[in-house]
Amino acid sequence: MCEVALEKQLTPLSLIPYPQAVERLSGFFIWKRSLKIFPGEFGNEVALFLAGLTVEIRASMVDSEALTQIKIKIDRELAQEAYQLRILCEEITIRAHNETGVFYALQTLRQLIMSGYQVGSTQIEIQAVNIMDAPRFAWRGFMLDEARHFQGMQTVKDLLDWMAYFKMNVFHWHLTEDQGWRIEIKQYPRLIEVGSSRPANQVSGFLGKQLNANPHSGFYTQAEIKEIVSYAAARQIQIVPEIEMPGHAQAALAAYPELGCTGGPYQVSPRWGIHSDIMCPGKANTTTFLQNVLTEVLDLFPGKFIHTGGDEAPKTRWKTCPDCQKLASESGIARINDLQTILTNHISQFLQANGRMLIGWNEMLAEGLDPKAVVQYWVGRKKKLLQHIRSGRKAILSNFAAYYLDHGYAHSPLDKVYQYEPVFEKLEPEYHHNILGIETPLWTEFVPNRARLDWQVFPRLLAVAETAWLDPRKKDLASFHQRLPAFLKQLDVKNVGYSKLMDSNPPFHKRIFGALTLLQAGKGERSATLCDSHSTPSQPDRWQPDQQ
Repeated sequence: MCEVALEKQLTPLSLIPYPQAVERLSGFFIWKRSLKIFPGEFGNEVALFLAGLTVEIRASMVDSEALTQIKIKIDRELAQEAYQLRILCEEITIRAHNETGVFYALQTLRQLIMSGYQVGSTQIEIQAVNIMDAPRFAWRGFMLDEARHFQGMQTVKDLLDWMAYFKMNVFHWHLTEDQGWRIEIKQYPRLIEVGSSRPANQVSGFLGKQLNANPHSGFYTQAEIKEIVSYAAARQIQIVPEIEMPGHAQAALAAYPELGCTGGPYQVSPRWGIHSDIMCPGKANTTTFLQNVLTEVLDLFPGKFIHTGGDEAPKTRWKTCPDCQKLASESGIARINDLQTILTNHISQFLQANGRMLIGWNEMLAEGLDPKAVVQYWVGRKKKLLQHIRSGRKAILSNFAAYYLDHGYAHSPLDKVYQYEPVFEKLEPEYHHNILGIETPLWTEFVPNRARLDWQVFPRLLAVAETAWLDPRKKDLASFHQRLPAFLKQLDVKNVGYSKLMDSNPPFHKRIFGALTLLQAGKGERSATLCDSHSTPSQPDRWQPDQQ
């Protein structure tokens, strides 16, 4: 029998991101271990859902829909990622267009179950409700830089699990840099033999020169890459690899110095920041190298997009390089900088010939850039960006001021991240369809271990996840704060060392000079300890340097 519900409090359901439409119904569904679910064609989605529940309340799959309390139906009238979750007193029904919508409906159901779970619980009351839901943006991304600090497969899988739980669907994997090359390329073994290790690490701020004597290394074999790609795909996450070109490439140059303008010697850099030595577009073997590398990358990553960086590439060496000067003359360009557009277009066309699309940071924007190249915006040049978007170029928004998770909480507190509206106010509504979505990057110059990573990412990742999914007119900061504690408890269970709420929203006097912390060692924060995965870095006085 259906229990008669008392007048429900006006508190929001414990869901992040919050659904687009929630209709509360009378009564409760009792979730318990004895429940049966017939997965039909959605065995993978249901198996992952059940695996995410504790044993005491883990229902079981059966081979027939008869006598089951959880029904899954296909509804082609719904949009690709949309779903309906209808919870009545006696049964639960999921409707979705395809497996993606089914997966997201099951994540919503799992959140409702786990928010009511207490250790030892064998039954959980779930509010009867009808949810109609679909995402705001198609691109709901998180970027991990493993070139500065290698984190390893388990950390990546754990991040993918949390991304899936919060309905994020793009993992941008930054794998090559001045400071390290992290992906095995069989045709070029020295990329790993030489490029995956550096002799030391910069420990001073971005303007400093202090190094420690600790070498750093790490890379993924192609077999490991395939395993992670498969793991992500099962969770409806596309992995977008980033292979930097022409800048941020000293690890590649150290392995193959003939790719640079001067011929080296080069070093896998122990220092952060921007480096003058970049790939030489005037040498024919540079293009050959890049195409050969990307050919292996394409075999590993089946997704539609490949990121090629393109940011922070000083043209100092190009201006005095005979090969670059010759290419510029043959191409009829007056500005040596335009060689980057020639290189980008060549790689873009190569990717299109292989059924893929190029993404690059917004420094690549220039007259003559391939119109099919997707731009990822992070800082500056907003007027030029808007011109390109109005002309039809697709864009991903990762505003440096709000969405860079490597920034300390003094600069980017949780509430600021949640309240930030990523779509430019000056962009007319008729061009909004050119915004693919948003992405929040974590650069790891000052993220040497898992404890520090957890502290930088959580709970701000949840704020970005809600912005990526929920209609901005329905976002509500007070509601977000009401819902957040239930998820912090779940992070506790998994030993995720998130920033406590009192630290993630520091008082005004600690935020007033937040921008200055970006230049400090550790970006103004002390390092988390390695010994305790749940330990968090203390909040220092703003001017106190990192003690590593």
